[in-house]
Amino acid sequence: MYCRGQLVQLQHDLPAFQSAGMGLAAISYDGAAVLRDFASRKGITFPLLADHASHVIRAFGVANRRYAPGTLLDIDTERITDSPGDVPVYGVAYPSVFVIGAKGTVLWRFVSETDELRLTGTAILERSIGAAPEVSRRPAQNGRVQATVTASNTEAGLGNRLWIGLELKMPPGLHIYGPEAGRGYHGLQWRMDASSCWYQNEPAYPKPMLRHFAFEEQDLPVFEGDVRVTRELVLKPVLSAADPSLFRLFRSVCMDSGSHVKATGTVSFQACDDRQCYPPQSIALDWEFHFVPPDLERAPPELRREFEQ
Repeated sequence: MYCRGQLVQLQHDLPAFQSAGMGLAAISYDGAAVLRDFASRKGITFPLLADHASHVIRAFGVANRRYAPGTLLDIDTERITDSPGDVPVYGVAYPSVFVIGAKGTVLWRFVSETDELRLTGTAILERSIGAAPEVSRRPAQNGRVQATVTASNTEAGLGNRLWIGLELKMPPGLHIYGPEAGRGYHGLQWRMDASSCWYQNEPAYPKPMLRHFAFEEQDLPVFEGDVRVTRELVLKPVLSAADPSLFRLFRSVCMDSGSHVKATGTVSFQACDDRQCYPPQSIALDWEFHFVPPDLERAPPELRREFEQ
């Protein structure tokens, strides 16, 4: 279920790959007939390659080790079975991304720790080559320090690993202290609100510069000019065949009437110049994503894993 959602998300982000001078292809242990059916239903235009015997998947070292030869999975309960007619899963891959250079060498790789968590295309570009094709930018404050929130995507589905950002712009002569300033200084801190709808990694702060001030014996970490902080945000992968109530709860708690999911947080800091420090500030932040529902439609039974049925 989550793999189909990722392919749809990658199709949406395909222009970002093309703008970065990159191509895109996906490899699956499903057969060519299944992939043709899915591409036709979902309008997938990049190549979907059938590695039906999982030769390529194993060569890249990403075959899921949970599944031994002959393993069958009951899709309705998501449990291993020995019942004929259930789905063969030996050879299925961990969710993996490889960036291949022009000379055929692997430049970057990422293997997800769980089946449910999937990078969006723009998050792949951010992580792999440092491209930041943010499609969402919105001011959060236009004061002495200007704050802008950014996001890698405007749409998101369950398990999507998104890239959100915070940009602070200071005029010449102004600075804010870094997160580790300590000693009573109000250093830059970006906190996300607790939620049952998403979770997030720690923010990645840039390295501050060290400056000496007459009122302090030790140098202090400060930011000047433009500062960009990023972190990963994940919509909780609550889709479970064994417990459909989790998804129903997500829809009732996390989505508004327009099918949007909003993530919220706060940034706090204290701005200073060479003469004075201004009162500490806290700015409310939010990011809004249009929710992409999971694709629950499966390929026709006659197309599934033909040679193993």
